[in-house]
Amino acid sequence: MYDVFTVGDAFSPSSLMIAVGDTVRFNFTAGSDAMGHDVTFRATPGAPANINVQKSGTASRVFGTRGSFHYDCFVHPGMQGDVIVQ
Repeated sequence: MYDVFTVGDAFSPSSLMIAVGDTVRFNFTAGSDAMGHDVTFRATPGAPANINVQKSGTASRVFGTRGSFHYDCFVHPGMQGDVIVQ
């Protein structure tokens, strides 16, 4: 399992390289403006389901398809990351 954290208004790490079938756990804390974060994947075949806005807690996604999966937090423009599945 790999972890991605929300640190202020950034995902950390902002890029992960994983294998098919691996799990990424997103760990949420409120942003610098006390708002939560979401994880919205671009419409790429094989991308996992989006994660709704959360101020705290975790949500996990399994990546079952090879490819590059870019995601954004639409609450905080410019907050983005990538999961590269080999």
